[in-house]
Amino acid sequence: MGLTMTVVNADRLRDFATTVLTRVGVPADQAADAANVLLWANLHGVDTHGVRNLKPFYVDRILSGRVNPKPNFHMEYETPLTGRANADSGLGLAAGCWAMRQAIAKAKDHGIGLISIRHSNHFGAAGYFAMQAVPHDMIGVALTGFMSPKGMESGVLPANGKRPMLSTNPISFAAPTRSADPFLLDMATSISPMNRVWLYKELGKVLPLGWGLDGDSQPTTDPAALRALFPLGGSLLTGGHKGYGLALVVEILCAQLSGGFGPSEEAGEEGSDEGYTQRGDAHFFAAIRVDMFRPVDEFKESMDAMIDALHQAEPMGDEKVIVPGEPQHATRRARQESGVPLAPNVVEDLTTLSQTYDVPLPWD
Repeated sequence: MGLTMTVVNADRLRDFATTVLTRVGVPADQAADAANVLLWANLHGVDTHGVRNLKPFYVDRILSGRVNPKPNFHMEYETPLTGRANADSGLGLAAGCWAMRQAIAKAKDHGIGLISIRHSNHFGAAGYFAMQAVPHDMIGVALTGFMSPKGMESGVLPANGKRPMLSTNPISFAAPTRSADPFLLDMATSISPMNRVWLYKELGKVLPLGWGLDGDSQPTTDPAALRALFPLGGSLLTGGHKGYGLALVVEILCAQLSGGFGPSEEAGEEGSDEGYTQRGDAHFFAAIRVDMFRPVDEFKESMDAMIDALHQAEPMGDEKVIVPGEPQHATRRARQESGVPLAPNVVEDLTTLSQTYDVPLPWD
């Protein structure tokens, strides 16, 4: 028997998340940014990164002191095209919005904007930030990365490694179109996001064999037992070195450029090895003005033609060929009309937040 889902209006759910975040001390503008990222994920069917994370990833971490509710996002080094920024241990959801706006502003003035930011936290769905550039007739790129030199309890294996050392280090890329849905690639560089493993556990589902290993380095289909995900591609024989390489590219652009990975500030600091560690998540954002290469209308028409050619390709089965982002855009249209479905564990978390912070439930 399937789980009974509670369907909630997206706008009411967004208002609920915003209010809860303000009541744990987050400034109103940052709370609104964070709630927009969470609801974007739910509306696009990326439920792994939606409001299911509001309590455990954000509110609880603020209360524990892991996340700074009132950060000072600031530039540590800046040129007309680039910026190295510091998120001051704030909400990654809000830091990502702030940093992408900086990239877009630089691109408006100079054609391209690149921002690398350190000392942040989990920033939710990467696709939200890449899509911020599209209304400005820009290509958007968003990455986030983390690496622990000594390994971590759960995460992604390096190629041929036995202990997880990397986060799922996702990549997102968005581009404008004329009449087709915007192109949107949003993918982990691991075989699956870790959040999807946790979602499978919450939904009582079994993992596909080959996603990863348990604590004894044995293959498992139990989401509660999985500790180590394979990189995108799986084993070395099936191309896992490619996903691993992409994960390191993300880590370089995010943590190495920003200085997020560097000498330990305290001897013996957790995650350090021979004096090096990464303090918090690091991100990288890029905005690229299309008209710096060709007229925007020509580019959009060409994008539509590329997408149409793929749609017309002969499929192997009953379903047509699609391009990245199309399922998410279709889900957004449907959920804007019907609402966002929430699993029982998410409803329980939101009910707890409602009672604790005296915020009306969005489905009352």
